[in-house]
Amino acid sequence: MGRSVDDPEFVTAENYRPLLSEGARKQAMAKLRSSDTLAKASRVIAMKTAEIRGAVLALVEQLEAAMRAQDWPTIFAATHEIRGLAETAGLTATGRIANGLCHYLDSIAQLGSEPDKAIVSLHVDAVIRSARTEDDAARHGYTVAEQLSALVARKLAEIKDSARG
Repeated sequence: MGRSVDDPEFVTAENYRPLLSEGARKQAMAKLRSSDTLAKASRVIAMKTAEIRGAVLALVEQLEAAMRAQDWPTIFAATHEIRGLAETAGLTATGRIANGLCHYLDSIAQLGSEPDKAIVSLHVDAVIRSARTEDDAARHGYTVAEQLSALVARKLAEIKDSARG
């Protein structure tokens, strides 16, 4: 009788049978690292940058609507997607700010607390502005991301301290 879905078998990475022989793996890795492959990948990404940017801006609109509704799961989901796509779209500051908000929301959930609406709002406003105003984002995005990160660190420390005492 075979294993059931309720009785999974976990196999560590070291014990998992390779899909390719050692020679084929080396050949595939050499191909992936080749300058020709990297150049082709760069061209494809460059051709898709406008499309990816459009996707980020659509996610920013979802984020804006979710913030108005204070829909925390949608805020987290949209922010998570923005974080993953923004840098590829040339929106590095937007990605950094979205990453900070993801970190905050994830940490708050792990601590069993409710998000501070002001902190979330600051992040969401910064994500929106940095995605829509590239000049400001280029000049101030890194500083904004750093300041928001410091704010999150202080707020999380306060929550942890109050939980201890």
